[in-house]
Amino acid sequence: MNYGLIAVVMLTVAILGSWGLIRYKYNEKATQVKWALFVLYFWLLNFIQLIFLALAYKFM
Repeated sequence: MNYGLIAVVMLTVAILGSWGLIRYKYNEKATQVKWALFVLYFWLLNFIQLIFLALAYKFM
């Protein structure tokens, strides 16, 4: 599989996942807090995806 395609899929999943978590969970927070939580969730989702992909690659 193409590494660029994997990176684009990971990026879109992380962006949409973190945006969805912020949108539906934190409606009453300030904008600065929402941005900080977005960045936190974005990196968290990226690292979780990297762990799963590394495990999948190892067991293939």
